Amino acid sequence: MASYQPDGLFQTLLDRVQYWPNAVGRSAGRKLDRRYKRRAERDFQQVLTTLRPGDVCLDLGANRGEFTQLMAATGATVHAFEPDPDTFARLQAACAALPHVHLYQAAVGARAGQVTLRREAGYADDPIGHSVGSSVRFTDPRMDQGQGIVVPQRAFAEVVLAAGPGLRLIKMDIEGSELEILTELMHSGVPLEVEHVFVETHQQHYPADLPAVWQLRRWAAAQSRPDINLHWR
Repeated sequence: MASYQPDGLFQTLLDRVQYWPNAVGRSAGRKLDRRYKRRAERDFQQVLTTLRPGDVCLDLGANRGEFTQLMAATGATVHAFEPDPDTFARLQAACAALPHVHLYQAAVGARAGQVTLRREAGYADDPIGHSVGSSVRFTDPRMDQGQGIVVPQRAFAEVVLAAGPGLRLIKMDIEGSELEILTELMHSGVPLEVEHVFVETHQQHYPADLPAVWQLRRWAAAQSRPDINLHWR
C-alpha cells in the first residue's frame, strides 16, 4: 500500500505541522509532498518493470504522451485520454509508431457528457508550456476564462470496465476531476479491479481541497487492493 510514513526527524516534523490550518501548515505539506512524490516516482518505475504484453494500462490525462510511451515500452496495451485538441495532436504524433496504443480525444470524469475545458492563462502565447494545466473543474484566476472549449467526457467507471480484466495500472492526472471520481469510489464501496493507481492531486494550488485529499489518503491506505498512490508527481 502506498501510504508513506515520514523518513527521519525532519519529515516527521513536517508531517505533524502540515495539518496546521495556516500558511505554515500548507508550506510543511508542500515540502513533505515533494519528498513523497520522489518515492512515488520510484514506485511507478518499479511497477513498469512488472508489466508484460497482454497487460492493460490507462493514461488519464496523457498530455503529450510521456507516460503513455513509458507504459507502451513494456509491451502492455495502453489506452490514453487527452481532451485538449492541440495537445492531442502532439500526443498522436508522439505515439504514431507505437503498437498497442489507443488514443482518445476526451476528458475522463465521474460522469459522461459534454464539459468545458479551461486552459491556463498564458496558453495562447505558450500552448506547450501551459497545456498540462487545462482543467474541466478549476475556474480560479490561474485559468483563462476566455480559453474554454467544449469537449466530450467519458465516465471513469465505463473506461475501467472497457479496459477489461487485464487492467494492471492507471495513471490519473486530470487536473481536479480525480477528487470527485475517488470520493464517489470511496463512498460506493465498489472494488476497483486494477492492481496499481497513481494519482496526482492538486492541493498545492487549491488548499481548499486539502481536507478531501487527507480523507482520500486515509481511505487509500486502508485498501488491500488496489494499491492507490495519491502522491504522484
